[in-house]
Amino acid sequence: EPRTIIIDEPQSFLHPGAAKKLIEILREFPQHQYFIATHSPMIIAAAKPSTIVKLRYDEGETRASVMNSEDINQQRSLLTELGVSLSDIFGADNILWVEGQTEQECFPLILEKLANKPLRGTQILAMKNTGDLEGKRAHVIFDIYDKLSGGRSLLPPAIGFVFDRERRSEQQRKDLQKRCPHHPVKFIPRRMYENYLLHPEAIAAVINKEIQCEEAPLTTSTEVKQWIKQQKKEKRSDEEWFIEVDGAKLLKNLFTEFSENRVEFSKTNHSYKLTEWLVNNEPEYLRELANFLCQEVLEQGENDAKF
Repeated sequence: EPRTIIIDEPQSFLHPGAAKKLIEILREFPQHQYFIATHSPMIIAAAKPSTIVKLRYDEGETRASVMNSEDINQQRSLLTELGVSLSDIFGADNILWVEGQTEQECFPLILEKLANKPLRGTQILAMKNTGDLEGKRAHVIFDIYDKLSGGRSLLPPAIGFVFDRERRSEQQRKDLQKRCPHHPVKFIPRRMYENYLLHPEAIAAVINKEIQCEEAPLTTSTEVKQWIKQQKKEKRSDEEWFIEVDGAKLLKNLFTEFSENRVEFSKTNHSYKLTEWLVNNEPEYLRELANFLCQEVLEQGENDAKF
C-alpha cells in the first residue's frame, strides 16, 4: 500500500555512507512518496528528486521556492561546465567568484584575519577558465553565471567577480565589466595576487622551512631584499614596480635561486604559506588588499544583492 514517508536530516544520525545507502534503498520502492529534509548535497544527489523545495530565511520569515527536475538537471550540467560541484556551494547564501585556486584559498584568510570580516554565508570560489573571458566565449561564460543566479537555482546568487589586472588595459577592463551587467566585476589594484606577497622576510621564512631538512645555508631576508632590488631594471618608482611586475614569475625565479633548484614555487601551495606568514606576522603588509576586498567587493556586492 502506498505511503507518504517523511524523513528529517537522515545524515544527522547515520554515517555518510549509510545515509546514502538508505536513500538508494528507498528508491527501490517508488510506490511511496518521500519528503526528505536535508542540508546534504550527497543526499540530494543520491535521491535524484523530481522536485526540490528550497527554503530560505529572509527578513524574519521562511520563503520557499520550488525547482523541478528539468531545472535541477540543467543546473547540474551548468555547474559541471564551471568545474563546480554541488557540495562546493550547498548551504552558501551568496558566492564571490575569483580568478583562481590561489585566491579561493587566500582571500578568506585575509578577510577573516585582517578585515575582521567573517564570511558567514559567502562562499569564495575559483572560476574554471578565466582566459575564456578574453575571447569570443566571454558572453557565453557570463550568461552561464546569470542563469545560475536566478531565483529558482541550486546556486546562491553571485555578489561579484574579482580578477587580476594581468596587463589588461583600462579599455579591456571596461569591456569585461560591460559583458557582465548584472554583477559587479572588480580588478585587484596590483597586476596579480602574487604582487602582494613580495615580502623579503616572509619569502625567506617559507623557503627556509621548505629546505630545513637539508644541509643548506639559511636564506636571509636581507639577501632576498637585495635580490629583488637587482631585478628592478625599469625606470620606475619602487611603488610602481611592485604594482606592475610579474609577481608570480619573480617568485618562481626567486625560489629557484635561493633553494638551489630544490624547491619549485607553487602558486597555490607557497602563495598560501606566504599569506599565512603575513597575516600572522606582518598583517599591515596586506592591508591594502584587505580593505579592497572588504569595502570595494564584499560590502558593495552584498548591498547590490539586496536590491
